[in-house]
Amino acid sequence: MKLNRTAKQAFYSARRRDGDSARLAEMSGYSTSHVTNVLNGHRNVTDTLANAMYNISRRRLKNSQVAA
Repeated sequence: MKLNRTAKQAFYSARRRDGDSARLAEMSGYSTSHVTNVLNGHRNVTDTLANAMYNISRRRLKNSQVAA
């Protein structure tokens, strides 16, 4: 099953870590400030960025599981 951009963003949001903005910027080719604006909801998520978000977070536990 292929996930759409919104699903990838939701998947990533549950697994977000410090320093991810810089890593996503490097992987996607966008500036760090643009990535931060996307993550804060000020800009739309592109397919390139959505794929990068999914790829760096797919093996992580959810933040709620880490805290427990």
